[in-house]
Amino acid sequence: MSAEQRKSQAVEAVCPKCKRKEIVYIPREELPKCPVCKVQMVVSELLTEGKSY
Repeated sequence: MSAEQRKSQAVEAVCPKCKRKEIVYIPREELPKCPVCKVQMVVSELLTEGKSY
């Protein structure tokens, strides 16, 4: 794994209007605009390996 891959953090981005979700890697990618609403998506959750319920 390269140093850049270790620094990037997977996050779930969500559209504040239509609630469409996408997974992006920060800082490697910018937060996208929603393809439906054309609104800047916001971070809803930081994703880590595994989930504990």
